Amino acid sequence: MTKPLTFGRWLGVVIILFFGALSVFSTAHAQTTYYEPWKGKTVVPPIELGAMGGAAIYGKDVNWSILMTGAYLIDDAGWATDLDDRLWVELQAGPSFFSTSVVNSQTGLQYHIHLRWDFTYNEYWTVYALGGLGGFSLPSGFGNTFTMAPRFGAGVEYQTKAALMFRGEVSADFIGAGIALNF
Repeated sequence: MTKPLTFGRWLGVVIILFFGALSVFSTAHAQTTYYEPWKGKTVVPPIELGAMGGAAIYGKDVNWSILMTGAYLIDDAGWATDLDDRLWVELQAGPSFFSTSVVNSQTGLQYHIHLRWDFTYNEYWTVYALGGLGGFSLPSGFGNTFTMAPRFGAGVEYQTKAALMFRGEVSADFIGAGIALNF
């Protein structure tokens, strides 16, 4: 006897199928020529798609959140002439699962739009800073409100030998980890 597909299982299947299809069409990992750490010229495809899971922070409440991410490379040369850097515009959005004492669980929406400034250390590691706007569309247990606030943070990406990257991020409203693909 098979169990019906719950929302969590359905979401897991969709994410696996989505990234499986993307990996077929994604390009090889970034090509970099290095002379010393933080120097060189990394050439990356201009689109990055991914998913991150982690803690969404709203006031004193910490909730589970799943964010789909999409970034577009807007400056491949960056601003610092002596460093291997580049600038992206990135959008992150996804469900945030809130719990209250009155209602067991409610789902809201977490969203971010920001600029991401990447600094490549070597062929595997990239650190980044981000700044922009972020917020929540809150469920009825929190008053059905729409919030927006400045968002600043930092993160790190680890490039594998394939097109797959692992990333982690810390900001005022989200702490999480995930994967990304360039194509």
